[in-house]
Amino acid sequence: MTVNDTRNWPKPWIFGLLILPVAVYVGFTATPLPFLLSKAGVSVYEIGTIGSLLQLPNILVFLWAPLVDVRLRRRSWLVLAAFATAICMWIALPLVGTASLYVLTSFLLVGGVTVSLVLASSGGLMVTALSPAAQSKAAAWNQAGYLAGGALGGALILWLVTRLTAFSTGLILALVLFLPSLVAFTLPEKEPAPAHWFKGRFAAIKREIGGVFKSPLRRWSTLLLMAPAGTGAAQLLLPAIASHYGVGASGVIWINGLGGGIALAAGSLLGALIPSDWDGRVVYASAGLLNGLAAIALTSADGATGYLVGTILYLVTVGLCWARFTALIVEIVGPDTKDASTIYSALSAAGSIPLAYMTWLDGFGYSKLGTHGLLWTDATGNLIVFSVVVTVFIIHGLRFRHVPGTMAILESQDHDR
Repeated sequence: MTVNDTRNWPKPWIFGLLILPVAVYVGFTATPLPFLLSKAGVSVYEIGTIGSLLQLPNILVFLWAPLVDVRLRRRSWLVLAAFATAICMWIALPLVGTASLYVLTSFLLVGGVTVSLVLASSGGLMVTALSPAAQSKAAAWNQAGYLAGGALGGALILWLVTRLTAFSTGLILALVLFLPSLVAFTLPEKEPAPAHWFKGRFAAIKREIGGVFKSPLRRWSTLLLMAPAGTGAAQLLLPAIASHYGVGASGVIWINGLGGGIALAAGSLLGALIPSDWDGRVVYASAGLLNGLAAIALTSADGATGYLVGTILYLVTVGLCWARFTALIVEIVGPDTKDASTIYSALSAAGSIPLAYMTWLDGFGYSKLGTHGLLWTDATGNLIVFSVVVTVFIIHGLRFRHVPGTMAILESQDHDR
């Protein structure tokens, strides 16, 4: 199926289902796992160590992502990877609370590697199986499925584990994780061209990555992904400052937990309402501006009600930022990239860099000026990036609207200038 063949394009909402294996895995490791380990008497230090190790597959996914660009269709890789992850989780859950922490961590790490292939496959499919006009909507559904699935999946496992045996809960977890992946078989995807597993692959990937940095527009868009905007870094620290607003533990659970998951998913879906012909770079920077304004609003908030309103506004804009982040990655990869899943994974990993340094900077701001220092630090990066993007567009006379999927055409126009 070619890019111009608009018949049989899949619906964008399907990508909200395809990301659920990733969401359920992350939801389990973020909430039920540390809770159950703590109940089993595992120290906070050991839980933190396990949590840190489980981040490695997200960082190193670009090393094995090239697998899903060869031999099999990406939809087949997605289902196989989801099945392997489901088996790992089924085995791992009964090990929680035993003395087998090394074995537990090993299975969770293997599950992290396989589920990262689900992410790579769904990202590649978003680029190759959708019309350019539908990609930004798919990115919104992708983030909504990820955020809502993670929150609800974690809550479901916690509810089940108090009522069923670990073996039965693990089986249900495996089914919830695997079954959504079968939707991938409904996607129209042509067979991949014959290719070697490794021969010449790394040279080809190097050329495609080089193509990203040689292209002025793709290079600038990639730089924007690594800029201090749209990270939502303060989200990780909002519970720590809740007491400043007189909010206790139960308030944090409802506002940042359940309410936060709904707000993040709602913000992601707002991305589906943005016209597909709006320039992805300006939209991403504008989403960051809204996030910065929400952080500033929190500085003037007072009391529990102020924290509730300010936090929900902040998290809605974070969801919008993350949806536009995914949409911008898809736009950078482009429909003509052969190793689409590999490049998608590499850009996604690179985009994790600003989250790390902005979380540190927000904490540094808190250490100097307290709550207001944290929030103003978080807002400043968004405001600066938006100002730079708008200034560049004004100076170069770039168009805010364009035909979806025409980055190469826009690039040639820039060269003509």
